[in-house]
Amino acid sequence: MIQATVLGLPTIIVGEAGPLDESGGAKEFSLLTISPGETGGILSADVVHAATVGQGNHSRAEASVADASLNVAGNTIQADVLSSRAEARCDGTGGASASGSSEILGLVVNGRAITVSGDPNQTETIDGIKVVINEQSGSTSGNGADITVNALHVTVSNPLTGQLADVVISSSHADIACAACSSPVGDFVTGGGWITGPSGGRANFAVAGGMKNGGLWGHLTYIDHGAGGPKVKGTGVTAYRGTGTSRHIEGTADIDGASGTYAVDVADNGEPGRNDTFSLKLSNGYTASGNLAGGNIQLHGEAPCP
Repeated sequence: MIQATVLGLPTIIVGEAGPLDESGGAKEFSLLTISPGETGGILSADVVHAATVGQGNHSRAEASVADASLNVAGNTIQADVLSSRAEARCDGTGGASASGSSEILGLVVNGRAITVSGDPNQTETIDGIKVVINEQSGSTSGNGADITVNALHVTVSNPLTGQLADVVISSSHADIACAACSSPVGDFVTGGGWITGPSGGRANFAVAGGMKNGGLWGHLTYIDHGAGGPKVKGTGVTAYRGTGTSRHIEGTADIDGASGTYAVDVADNGEPGRNDTFSLKLSNGYTASGNLAGGNIQLHGEAPCP
């Protein structure tokens, strides 16, 4: 999710995939691009993705954007990738725990490259801008746990007039109450990240697929930044199957403005995702595949209640 409060503009919220009902469930959201015209002139981003799945003994949420560019109060913040993940889980004794992480690539604030440590709540102050990277907050008490992870939280203030802007990009939230373990609702896979495209450029993707209450569920967005690379926005899911750690998704899509179809194969080969794989075949003959250079593929199996 993206949320922005800027002086003189209405609050902007883009990409909500939640909250879920207490009984669990699955929600997803995707956009190929966000333009400045849709965000009051402050934000543009590509391959916008959010997904939340809660069933059995866990709930998980993830959010990601690529090629983010933020312009507030005369300040510019750019990032190649901003993603976050949050998970809350029950153990076999009714106890609860929560964890989260973020992945940030190519962060630049007012022309200054920022080194990302990977630690929670890394804070940088540059030219009066407060930037919190991998912001994490939450609580655990008995059989309940919750966590919110923001890949990037930017606040801009004027020492005389106060806060000018408060912007959160790629926010994920997960919570669970173990005494109210939710029933399984289906088999799902979600993920976002990038691979090296066939021309050697970065190819960003966001994908979701599954069976929800007997119906097909999911989305696809994909941009190959290499020479001649396509822009793809899924328009429907037509097939979903798989075994083990692999899943196959088929669907209809808009490919560079023309109708077509896609087939995606993904594999969740462990955390944090560097051994995960993504493969795409389009009806126009384009293909791309490889291990993830960043991001994560996450299977959401029908985990039983403890």
